[in-house]
Amino acid sequence: MLRSMYSSIGALRNFQTKLDVIGNNIANVNTYGFKKGRATFQEMMVQQLSGASGPAAGKGGINAKQIGLGSMISTIDSIQTQGSLQTTARGLDLALSGDGYFAVASIADLTRVNVDSNTVYGDNRILGGGINNAVAMNYTRAGNFYLDNNGYIVNSNGMYLIGETGEKTIPTDANVNASNAALNSAENFFGQYQDFRTDTTKFLKLASGFLEAQRTYEDALKASTEAGGTDPQLVAASKAAETARDNVANEFNNFYTDIYSGQITGFNAAGQSLNTDIATFINQTGEVVYQLIDPIVQPYSGTLPVAPGASQNELSDLVFYAQSIKEGLDTEYKSFENFVAKAEMVQLPTWSDSLSGSPGLIQIPPNARSYSISGDGKVSFIDQFGQLKVAGQVMLAKFPNASGLERIGENLFQQSNNSGTMDKNGDGIQLAEMFRPGEDGAAAIISGTLEMSNVDLSEEFTEMITAQRGFQANTRIITTSDEILQELVNLKR
Repeated sequence: MLRSMYSSIGALRNFQTKLDVIGNNIANVNTYGFKKGRATFQEMMVQQLSGASGPAAGKGGINAKQIGLGSMISTIDSIQTQGSLQTTARGLDLALSGDGYFAVASIADLTRVNVDSNTVYGDNRILGGGINNAVAMNYTRAGNFYLDNNGYIVNSNGMYLIGETGEKTIPTDANVNASNAALNSAENFFGQYQDFRTDTTKFLKLASGFLEAQRTYEDALKASTEAGGTDPQLVAASKAAETARDNVANEFNNFYTDIYSGQITGFNAAGQSLNTDIATFINQTGEVVYQLIDPIVQPYSGTLPVAPGASQNELSDLVFYAQSIKEGLDTEYKSFENFVAKAEMVQLPTWSDSLSGSPGLIQIPPNARSYSISGDGKVSFIDQFGQLKVAGQVMLAKFPNASGLERIGENLFQQSNNSGTMDKNGDGIQLAEMFRPGEDGAAAIISGTLEMSNVDLSEEFTEMITAQRGFQANTRIITTSDEILQELVNLKR
């Protein structure tokens, strides 16, 4: 009688555990990369009333008489089946189609990972020894990744995505010094350029005004002359136009005189442009990056207009000359901007179009125009000059017994004693022991999608109903056993 009660009490605990597992599954029905759990039962120990006996003395054999003492939790499995894929169209949302896990990690030993820190750049490589000796490795199927302030690909908890790094080159001190010298010269040039452009703009404005005033005066004088020079209104208009022309001409002549006396900042005594042969500098390969042209424009070779008496043709040539200076300045400034951009870039790390062959962190430069992740896990980007570069290669982890991985929360798994290990030689996890997506049975990466939870609500609700009924049935066993015990107690009456 007591055995049935204790068997049922144990069963109640088991069904509570099963409901806990079901509740966790349902709670994570919309958790990306979640793998559902499953509780299974097994029979507990058995009490043997009598053993089995074989045939003897003309009688057949007799089976053993045994009474089970209830059930116990057999396993709580992690079901690692593929979840459905949800399209997000976001470049850093990655789903795995097949076997494998993303490897994410926090840095355990900063001296063994060359990561960017403040204004000091690193090449992102994990130095000698096993990867897991430098970083704390974890594994996940949740592929919603992000970029941190340095451009490193991280998960929602800030753990770095581990893979093969791109070939990142750090600028040398010599190149940085050369770049600083070029930028200092460029700053000086820009000050001169601004002064020169201001003067050129004024030069063009005055020359154009002089030309327009000359045309207006000549038109008014012609109208007065053709009328015989006796019309008071036309004569007055002619005089007013002449006065206006003389005023503009005087202003132009004063400015022009300053040019030839060297008082105008942007022009020298010959009326030429400023000297634009600013410093050159070398890039990482020792090549000259850029050198500005000297001079921007040639000295004026036409007839210098003098007012009064300047002709429209002379003034038109002078306006054209001023326009050519302005256009030359605008063109040169675009080249100057490229020069400055290249000079600044020398102080920043650069990437090539190939991989480094070393494990480490994957970084997309903050100044990249765009990036993409292919199905084989290669991370590429377009730099600010429109060149295609490689940021790194996503690598996957695979285990002989994926169901043996231990959950540690936050969508993460860790290696356990029964999951197997990627470290085949006991010398730490090496890059060669990880898997390229789509190769050697590893999952392919689908960019712009996320793997949904593999929880099936219809299955979970069915399991919940069976667990509820099992729980209720065992409570009935306890109630019935209690009633029988009550009858036994009442026999004394």
